[in-house]
Amino acid sequence: MLNPTVPFSDLPPAETRLLKRALEVAPRALNPASRFQVGAAVQAANGDIFTGTFYESSSFPLGVCAEAAALAAAVTAGVRDFEAIAVVGGDPRSGNPGRPVTPCGGCRQRIFDVTGAPRRNVDVLCADLTLSQIYRVGICDLLPLPFGAEALPPSPE
Repeated sequence: MLNPTVPFSDLPPAETRLLKRALEVAPRALNPASRFQVGAAVQAANGDIFTGTFYESSSFPLGVCAEAAALAAAVTAGVRDFEAIAVVGGDPRSGNPGRPVTPCGGCRQRIFDVTGAPRRNVDVLCADLTLSQIYRVGICDLLPLPFGAEALPPSPE
């Protein structure tokens, strides 16, 4: 079993900053049904950080994940080179911080596609709302046997 747990105090400054930015936006989630908070922050190679939070829709499949929102903000700004992404979440009403929140399957695919995997196996930092439990794992480990752009036919020139 993969055990990617790492203490917050052992993380380099860039990763602590990324986790703090994700934590900062988590309470902004629009979550009337679940009350679950999720924030994401993606770091571009130039050091810029883009954040996103999730929102629920009364038609549940129409909501947007925090990771998708953060990646969309970065891509909209023209970013194509990424260093890492952080995801922080949980139920603030719980007395137990629980385990780190990890990206859903769809977001794992989005991270894989947008960050240039498998050529770049960017780190995904996953944490609970207290930042007391953190996983650091490469996107290629979170999404084994992925479907990627190399599986598509070449585009006509």
